[in-house]
Amino acid sequence: MADDLVELLLAHTGLYVGTDHDPARPDRAPQIARIKVSALPRRVGVIFDYEGIRHDPKQLIGHAEHAVLARTANGLVLYSASNHAPTLIELRETAAGYFEAADGSAPFALAIQIEVPAAGRLIYTWLFGEPGGEVRVGNIGDVYLTTV
Repeated sequence: MADDLVELLLAHTGLYVGTDHDPARPDRAPQIARIKVSALPRRVGVIFDYEGIRHDPKQLIGHAEHAVLARTANGLVLYSASNHAPTLIELRETAAGYFEAADGSAPFALAIQIEVPAAGRLIYTWLFGEPGGEVRVGNIGDVYLTTV
């Protein structure tokens, strides 16, 4: 059931920390991934504040995203604003935990996959490609809930 993802995330809100890597670019050093998961009012969804932090003084933040995953009358919807796109992108769930950009909402091919394989673990994957092209896994944030 689609709502299970929201319930899993609501059951374990807080600060998650881990790594962010691109499996297609093994030469790229992993980033520190930091994702804060917060509940929306009335527990209709969650907010993700995601930072990919690099050890590169020229560009310390490799990924910055504020996203909202929420229940709507038409199912789960993910809205994402990031440093990679000049617009807010609407993504619709097409399979459990897999969200594809709604037609015309993204300047490039985009999907985001959200998985909760275990309590306190979150895998947040960006899949992207050229405009009109196919998506490929680009960034995988694999993070664990902290007690801080």
